[in-house]
Parts: sequence; C-alpha cells; structure tokens
Amino acid sequence: MGVFKDVFNDLFRARSCYKCAKEKRNCGFPLLINEIIQKAREGTDQTGTRRHSFYRPYFTVWMMIVNTAVLIVSVSIYNFAPVGTTYKPIVKSLVRHNLMYEFVTYMQQENFWLGPDYEDLIHFGAKYAPCMRHDKQIEDAIEKDIEIEAGSGCCVRNDLNVCWQSQMANCTSAFATFHNNTVCGIGKEFCAAGTVNESLWNGPITDWPNCPVVNRTSISRTTAPTKACEVTAKPCCIGLQGQCAIISEEECGIRNGYFHSDKSLCSQVDCIHSVCGIDVTGCVQFYRFLLPTFIHCGVVHVVLSLLFLWFITRPLEESIGWWRCGIVYLASGCGGTLLSAFLTPYQPEVGASGSLFGIIGCHIARDIINIEEWRNNWRKVWENHPTKKLLVWLVLCLLLLVPGLLPWIDNWGHVGGLIFGFLTGFIVLPSPVKRCSGDYMMRIIIRVFVGCIDVLVVIILVYLFYLKQDLVIHAGFLNCIPFTKDFCADSCMELRTRINLWFVVGLREGVSDRVRGINLWFVVGLREGGFRQGQRD
Repeated sequence: MGVFKDVFNDLFRARSCYKCAKEKRNCGFPLLINEIIQKAREGTDQTGTRRHSFYRPYFTVWMMIVNTAVLIVSVSIYNFAPVGTTYKPIVKSLVRHNLMYEFVTYMQQENFWLGPDYEDLIHFGAKYAPCMRHDKQIEDAIEKDIEIEAGSGCCVRNDLNVCWQSQMANCTSAFATFHNNTVCGIGKEFCAAGTVNESLWNGPITDWPNCPVVNRTSISRTTAPTKACEVTAKPCCIGLQGQCAIISEEECGIRNGYFHSDKSLCSQVDCIHSVCGIDVTGCVQFYRFLLPTFIHCGVVHVVLSLLFLWFITRPLEESIGWWRCGIVYLASGCGGTLLSAFLTPYQPEVGASGSLFGIIGCHIARDIINIEEWRNNWRKVWENHPTKKLLVWLVLCLLLLVPGLLPWIDNWGHVGGLIFGFLTGFIVLPSPVKRCSGDYMMRIIIRVFVGCIDVLVVIILVYLFYLKQDLVIHAGFLNCIPFTKDFCADSCMELRTRINLWFVVGLREGVSDRVRGINLWFVVGLREGGFRQGQRD
C-alpha cells in the first residue's frame, strides 16, 4: 500500500510545490524568488545538474476546454442517440415508391456514453479508415454493386403514371411493365449539346450521363413511358460502408440515409463521401489521425477524460512543462489512431484515450530515467523505490485495458498511445544527470536511438495502412471478448457482408436474429403478412 500511496503523492506533489513557490513570490524577496523560478524553469542549477521544474498547467486546461466545447458542438449538431449498447427499432408507416402502404423498421444504433450515434461521429471526424484512404475492399464491393445495377431497368406501373429503377425480378408483371436497359427519367435528347460523349449511351446504363427529363408532361406516355412517368425513387446512401438503395425520399429519411434527388442511379453517387463529409475521391482525410483525440462519444466519455486530464496529465505537465506534455499528448493520440486504423479499420473511434495512455507511458519513461541503478548497478534495481512505482503504473495500465474488452471501446488505440507515449517520453523528458558528463552524452545517444525507433514504427504503420490493405489481421480479440453469442456482433470491426439492396429484407417481430449477421446498418422493412425476402415490388 505504501507504493500506491507514493505514486499518488507524486501526482499531487508538483501542484503543492507550485502553490508554495507562488506564495513565497508574493510574500517578500521578489528578485530572489524570481531568480530561483527562472533557474527552475531552465532546468539546471549552477553546477549543471537537472532540477525539478514546476509549470502552470496551460496545456491541460486548454485540452479540457477544447474537449468540452467540441462535445457541446457535436451534440448541438447531431443530438443524442438512444441510450444503450445495441440497436433500437424505430417502426414507421409510409407509402413506398411503388405506392404500396408498408411499415418500415429502422434499427437505430444506441450509445451508452450519452452522445450522438457513431454514424454522426464519423461524419464529424472520427477515425474511420474508408475516410482516411482509398479503401480497396469497399471500392471492390461498390464495383460489384455497380455490376448488378447495370442489369437493372425502369419499372413503370401500368395503372398509374409512376416508375422506379428496379431489377426485373422485383418488377411484378401483374401491374407494372419492366423496360430493360433503360433509366427512369433520363434521355439523351435532354443533354446539353456538345457536353456529353455520344459513345457513352452505347455502353451499360451505369456509364450513361445523368440528363434528366425537362418537361415530362409534354412527352407521350405511349411512345416513351420511361421518360413520361414520375420517378418516385432515387439513390439513398445508407450505412457506413458505401451501401446504396433506390428508394423514396421519405423512406430514406426514416432510415437515416443521404438522399440524392438530383441523381438517377447508385453508380452516380459517392456514398463514402456522404459518410465522411468531403470528396474522398480527390483526397484523403489525413486530419482524422489527430482530430478524433478531441472528439468524444458522449457526456460520460468526456467526463472520464477530464478527470484523467486533471489527475494524471496535470501533474506531469507541471513537472516537465506545457510543450513537452503537449508533444507527448498529441504524438500519442496520432500514434494510437494510426495503430487502431491499421488493425481495426472499420471500427469508428473517438476520444482522448490514446493520448491519455501516452501520458501514462511518459510517466513510466520518467520513472525509468530516474532509476539511478540502471546506470550504477542493475542488480539493485528492485531495491530502488521508483522501480516499485513503475510496476504500479504497469498494473494501472492493465486495469485500464479491461474496459476496452467491451464493445465500442478501442483497446488498440490505448496500446498504440501507450507505446508512442513511452517512446516520445524518452525523447522529450529532461535528463536528470549533469551536462557534459558521460551519462549525459549517453542520454543524448539514447534519445536519438529512441527517436529513430519512433520514426521507423510510424513509417511501417503508414506503409501497412495505405499500401498493404490486403493484409488481413483479425485483431478484434483485444477490443471485444464475446462473452455471449451476440455480445460483439455490433462492434463493426470487420467489413460487413453486403447484400443486394435491390431486394428489401423484411422482418417481423421475432425473426430479427436471422439477419443480424448480415448488415443492420441499413435496415429492414416490416410489412403486414409476415417475413419476406426478395419480395417483389
């Protein structure tokens, strides 16, 4: 118990010493005290020996303000998601694009941190690999969807002047006519002269230019039914992995999707752009390596980060200075995000946990540096009290990794932050030995060596993340332990199995488990009469 007590005493000793120095400065001897403080900030005394310095916690307070402000902004924009750990079914009735009355169920994801859902957090700037690189697996899946869409056509209802893009199997011949190799509501004659290559119209419909009908009332329904009809369905981006469906605007809103009223086919829209917020075909969002450090899942999440900042980060900053603490904090956040993006690319991640674990890593590095037996007699290392405190930090790290075994908490970000915080700490921490001594020169050599290791690790991870996307590592075992059958089913750690969205999957109460392993980021429909799969329109 004495070791634990000393660890926590060290955390508060810097603050108490700083208050003491401040009181003395206000009580007499201003010139003498200012000189002492200046020497302390320089980090050496007259003999050149490193001293303990005490600084105001500017960086810690600034991070607390920024984290709180970012959470307020995110909640103001996206509101709160339902509280829980799975999905909340939202059932609404509507008239679908085929003018049939149905009940549609949207499975809204819950958030037990009291904040926005994860789709909104990704749009806000969370770590998500498809937004940070040209993701080969998702691009291949989208290409397969485009190949399926190339075989679609326009389904025109016979009794009403409405139409929608559909597969032949979904266009019921009893009340609709299927027009193969056509697109509802567009035509070559409506393109501006000289703006479109004529040869494109001879290829598959997914290559056709988007030239919508200007005035359909002037077109004969008999001679050109696919151009005279009212198009009731447009592309809607649903989910996080580029899924798209041709549905009505009302249904797209119920399913929390992004509706594209100015497009006719899914091949004409970029659904990854809808999720990420910018055009990722032109550039990738490199800032997502750092931005998630300032975003939190909710109120509970940010409160835990603020407590950690105040009780763990603040004492470190008051002893090593704001710029050293800031370098460790930011480098750990970027490093943790980089490792997490490589190992679990499809799991959204936000929060300062990687940076906070990096602060613990810096504490560990400082304790190692301060163990003089490393330089004198390594056999007496265990007899030194800082060694026992070092073990306490390691035990604390193991305890803090336990919550990461629950869904939606990223342990790889913790591990990456701890590693980079430890390495960065060796580089930026002040040396406890005299200048111009042999030990001091050895300290410089160690800094250069550790810095090379740090840079090498970053280069390897960046290379693997961007250029070795085919390298599949099943790293979910450290992020979520499946205590029950479906305990980790909603963690979104792997690329989900895609299904053909031309076939709307229907559910009734009691059969939702049949499709839980397929994809519930987009949704399902309910219709009176029971379960149907591949139901014809």
